[in-house]
Amino acid sequence: MGGRRQELGRRLGLLATVLAWTLLGTASAGARPQGDYAHPPILLQPGELKDWLDRQDANLCIIDFRHKAKYYLGHLPGAIQMWRPEITDRDQPGLGMPAPRGQMEKLLGRLGVSSTDTVVIYSDQCDHTHLWWLLAYYGFPLDRLKLLDGGLEAWKRKAYPTQLTSRRLKPAIFKFPPEGRPTLLATLKDLRAALAQPQGRVILDVRSGEEFRGERTREGAARRGHIPGAVWISWQDARVPEGPDKGCWKSAPEIRQIYAGRGVTHDKDVFIYGHNDLSAAYTLVSLYLAGYSLGKLHVYAGSWVQWSRSAEPVATGPSEPSGESRKP
Repeated sequence: MGGRRQELGRRLGLLATVLAWTLLGTASAGARPQGDYAHPPILLQPGELKDWLDRQDANLCIIDFRHKAKYYLGHLPGAIQMWRPEITDRDQPGLGMPAPRGQMEKLLGRLGVSSTDTVVIYSDQCDHTHLWWLLAYYGFPLDRLKLLDGGLEAWKRKAYPTQLTSRRLKPAIFKFPPEGRPTLLATLKDLRAALAQPQGRVILDVRSGEEFRGERTREGAARRGHIPGAVWISWQDARVPEGPDKGCWKSAPEIRQIYAGRGVTHDKDVFIYGHNDLSAAYTLVSLYLAGYSLGKLHVYAGSWVQWSRSAEPVATGPSEPSGESRKP
């Protein structure tokens, strides 16, 4: 009788252990699934950033990359505000080309950003990756350049605090390292060369399916359609579409499957374009997280706005569906 009770107790204990591990796994999945990223340090989860803020690290700089009106409706504690026009080349109006190095250094210095800071960028769409890409292009150290995964909405889902008042700015002297990462930016000339010699290269259009097919376009573009020979995969295909991780990056294996399935493989030079370079930069980060070499990823800075205004050829018509295209 005693032996049976001992065996029953042992089995109940084992069942309780299995149940505990199951619940723990469920809780972990409810937080943020492991992404298996090739370069995980560039992403910060809301809880990690909250801990960092609680430590009051003097070398932490948080940049809210949204319109000023949104910033004043609520932003992360201590965040400074920056927006697209400030990082656009003033000498090329209408094209949205990236600001030159000197303009960026003056802007960052005026906002009090130090060359030794760890910079965390967030937005509410894909804009934060645009700033990440530009800072990386000018050589900012990648180990101190981070993105808040899921942006402001992920922060709010954790019920972490926001504030309405803005941080008092203390101007600094900011300088980029002498060596940048010039391959991150592609020009119209580079796209022409990729079309002329497509071996080992792929041109990737990351706009909506309607834009790619030429059914519509957006402000700034002169023509509809896409660059001939381009592969289409919406930038949003790399994002979690719904659930507790909505707006966060999908895991690296998922991202690799999406892109490699359309011939965008890690051995090729990938030239990425969107309507402008905002969504293109998001895709560059997605591929970098999935293990693609940064040296083979190039954002076409002029993107569709510049190409459509040029004398270069334009194609229209359908492409094989990706996840985004299944949503009419």
